[in-house]
Amino acid sequence: YLVKPGDVITVKENKKDNATLKLNIEETASRPVPAWLEKDSEKEKSRKGEESMNKKNTKFAYAINAPLIIYLACVLLGPIIWGIWMSFTNKTIGGDAVFIGLDNYITLLADEEYRRSIINTLVFTFFSIVGKCFFGILMALALNIKFRGRNIVRALLMIPWTLPNIVAVLNWRWIFSSTGGIANYLLKSLHIIDKDLIWFGSAGLAMTTVIVANIWRGTPFFGVSILAKLQTISQDGYEAAAIDGANMWQRFWYITLPEIKDVILLSTLMSTIWTLNEFESVWLLTGGGPNGATEVMNVFSYQTAMKSMMLGKGIAVSILAMPVLLILISLLTRRMIAKED
Repeated sequence: YLVKPGDVITVKENKKDNATLKLNIEETASRPVPAWLEKDSEKEKSRKGEESMNKKNTKFAYAINAPLIIYLACVLLGPIIWGIWMSFTNKTIGGDAVFIGLDNYITLLADEEYRRSIINTLVFTFFSIVGKCFFGILMALALNIKFRGRNIVRALLMIPWTLPNIVAVLNWRWIFSSTGGIANYLLKSLHIIDKDLIWFGSAGLAMTTVIVANIWRGTPFFGVSILAKLQTISQDGYEAAAIDGANMWQRFWYITLPEIKDVILLSTLMSTIWTLNEFESVWLLTGGGPNGATEVMNVFSYQTAMKSMMLGKGIAVSILAMPVLLILISLLTRRMIAKED
């Protein structure tokens, strides 16, 4: 749009015919600028203004987040790099670190105990997530119904999530105790068993105890997350479905479930990451026993690094699990960003 006196511009008057009008800028300098030219000029100014504002906002955001980025780099990136380096050495507690390449990883992949810990981790994670999701949905549906004392019940059902882990584990050790435990007492009262079960002495029962404890602790997270979404669903759809003769299951399947599926997916991804990293409750309940029946990867890593004093090999166990965790974190992040958009 840059013109000077003496230039000639051509303006089309009608699209149907090719009639044109030639205007000499010097002769028509006093005439007003065409409306379409003013609009384009305003759009260009607005676009440049937005670009300038975006650049300023970006610089401001970097300046505000710089301390956090530096902190995370020191606290997270530094230990990760150190851990990766240690996994390539034969570092022992109190000993020197000597580079041995991929020997730790080759040894682990050939180790039957390590492969068993992977299976234990998958079993523990799968059944824990299924249980937490199932009971979390039931909890959310129950708490979404209006009844007297609902807020008190909600607060009580949050106790497993807020209770310190050590306190919860000690309670579960008493519940599943082979002598005087409440689990054996209830089962015998219902005539399901005739003699006390040794919960922590059997492979299948020991895994059951750690899964039950994890489900009990993690269910409130699912329940509260799903409940928050349930309270945003309009009742019009349920009323229309009831008029059409839909039963309770059909209303849940065709109205409720599609609305809460994104929350279930996000909660599942987040809980899966937490469950894969679970160490404290498993270690305090069973110590990985009996005979490695509940030895998940984190317990195996701890025993290798601290009890066997092979720090480099123990760190390698955690490094091998990093790709899976990174994939889950990436999926979770993308899902959360997509939900915000």
